[in-house]
Amino acid sequence: MTGTAPTHHLDASDVRAVLRGRLAGAPDATAITIVRPDAPDKVYTCAEVLERAGAYADRYKSLGLEPGAVVLVCLYLSLDLHAAFLGGILSGHVPSMIAPPSPRMERQKYISSFVGMNEHVTPGCVVTDRDVIDALEEHRPGALDGQNLVDAATITTPMRDVPFGPADIDSTPLDPELAVLLQHSSGTTGMQKGIALSHRVVLDQVRSYGSSIKMSPDDRIASWLPLYHDMGLIACFVAPSLVGTPIIQMSPFDWVGRPTLLLETIGSHQATLCWLPNFAYAFMAKAVRDSQMDGLDLTSIRAFINCSEPVTAESHDAFLARFGDVGARPDQLTACYAMAENVYAVTQSPLGEAPRRDAISRRVFEAEHRAAESGGDDLMELVSNGPAIDGVRVKITDDDGAELPERHAGSILITGSSVFAGYFERDDLTEAAFEGEWYNTGDLGYLADGELYVTGRKKDLIIIQGRNFYPTDIEAAVGELEGVSDGRVAAFGETDEASGTEALVVLAESTLEDAALRTRLKLSIRKTVAQTFDCTVGQIHVLEPRWLVKSTAGKVARADNRVKYERELRNR
Repeated sequence: MTGTAPTHHLDASDVRAVLRGRLAGAPDATAITIVRPDAPDKVYTCAEVLERAGAYADRYKSLGLEPGAVVLVCLYLSLDLHAAFLGGILSGHVPSMIAPPSPRMERQKYISSFVGMNEHVTPGCVVTDRDVIDALEEHRPGALDGQNLVDAATITTPMRDVPFGPADIDSTPLDPELAVLLQHSSGTTGMQKGIALSHRVVLDQVRSYGSSIKMSPDDRIASWLPLYHDMGLIACFVAPSLVGTPIIQMSPFDWVGRPTLLLETIGSHQATLCWLPNFAYAFMAKAVRDSQMDGLDLTSIRAFINCSEPVTAESHDAFLARFGDVGARPDQLTACYAMAENVYAVTQSPLGEAPRRDAISRRVFEAEHRAAESGGDDLMELVSNGPAIDGVRVKITDDDGAELPERHAGSILITGSSVFAGYFERDDLTEAAFEGEWYNTGDLGYLADGELYVTGRKKDLIIIQGRNFYPTDIEAAVGELEGVSDGRVAAFGETDEASGTEALVVLAESTLEDAALRTRLKLSIRKTVAQTFDCTVGQIHVLEPRWLVKSTAGKVARADNRVKYERELRNR
C-alpha cells in the first residue's frame, strides 16, 4: 500500500465538516466491515454509516438536548455502536463510549458502576439496548428517573427520495475549541477521569499521527479492540473514520474465544494496520495451535502497533517465532506511547523497521536511575516507543522538576497541540496534573537518541491486558468480604514476562485460623474481583494479622508490601 489516496477533506476546521467532506468525496467507499465467527461479513459504506448516524442525530435533536450535552453510548459491536457515536457529532453534541456488560461481570456490580458513571457525567441521554434498560429498572429502580434513555432498536432510518448526501449534514461551522467527544482515562469502576476533547485537538492528532504512520484510504485496519478505550476509539475508529480508512472490526469477546479470528481476518481482508496491546502478541503465540496455522497470511500488514501497556522484547520475539512462517516480520512490529490526555499517540517508532532495543545495566539503572550500556549478566533490555510525533514535545524531569539529560530516568512530561485542556469537571485533578503547559503523565522513562523508553509508573495504576485498574478500588472491594481484616488489604501488579502483561497480586490479612475457611476466603476474593472488575487475580495470599506494612499515617504502604511480597511470598 502506498498511501497516495487524497485526504484533503481533513483540512476542515471541525470534525463534522470533515465527515461531510468524506461523504462528498467517497460515499460508496467501504467504511466498516463487521466480522463474526462463522457468519458472513456485514459491510457498510460511508453513506450507509452516516445515514444511520443522521437518524441518531435526529433523535438527539428531538429530545431537545442542549448544545454540547453528553451522549453516552453503551452498545455491543454493531452498526449502531458506530452510528450512535457519530450521530452525536453530527447533532452538535458530545458522544462518549462506555462499556456494555461483560458476560463475566456480575450484573448488579455493572449496574452500580453504570449509575456511578451516569451521575458523574450527567449526560443529556444514554443510548443502549433493552437488556441494559431492563436491568437498570430491575436493580436500581428510580435511579435514572428523568433520564433520556434511547433504545437503539427504536431508531429508524427515514425513507428518502434521493440518497443520503452532504446536504443532509448540517454545514454550519462549529467553533474548533468546542468539545467534540468525551473519552476517559484510566478507571476501574467508573468514568473517574473524563477527558473532553475539542475539534481542534482531535484533528491535530489525526493529521499528525496519521502522517507518522502514513494512514490513508488505501489502508485497511483490522481490530478487536473495544471502542470505550482510547486505542480502539481513536486509532481504530475516529481517525480512520475521518481519514477514510476502512475498518474491519470484530468483538473482543469473539477474539478471546477464537484468537485466530484476527489473524484470519488480516489475511482474508489484506489488512495493512493493526493495533494491539503488548499481552496480545504473547497470548496469540501461545493460544494458536499448529492445526490452526494453515491458511494464515500476515504479509499484507504494514505495521502491527504495540501500545497501551509496557512493550516487551519477549512478546515481540514470541510473536515472530510463532508466526514468522506465515508472514510476520521484524519490520512489521512497531511501538507507540499513547494516552487519552493527548487524544491518543505521543510517540511512534518509525515504520518499516523494528523498534530500537536498549541493552542497559540493571544494577546501574536501579542504583542511579541512569541507562548505562551493559554486556554483562545484569543486562536489562528495553524497547523504544519511538520519537514524539509532530506537534508533541516530551521531556524527562527529576523530583524537583528539573529537566534531565538523555539516558537519565525520571518523570515523563508532554506538551503540544493535542494535549487536552483538563479533566471533565475535575479542576482539582487538572491542577495536580499540569506543571505550567506540561502534562505530567505519571509514567517514568528516559530519552535516548531522541526516542522514548518507558520504564515504569509513579502512580499505582495496574495495567492488565491493556486495561487499567486502580488498586484502591480492588482493595476496597476485597476489604468488604467477611473474614478480611478492616483496612488490611494491598493490591498491586507484578510483571509476568510469560504472558507479556502484569498479573494482579492481592494480599489480605485475616484472623481466620482454620485452613478450610482461609481457602474459602481466597476463593471469595477471586470471585469478587472477577465479578466486580472482570479481572483474574494472579496471586492471592491470606495473611496473619499485622503482616502488612503500614505507613506512619496508618495507610497500607503498597510499595513496601510489594518488596516484602517479593522477598517472602513470591515463590511460596
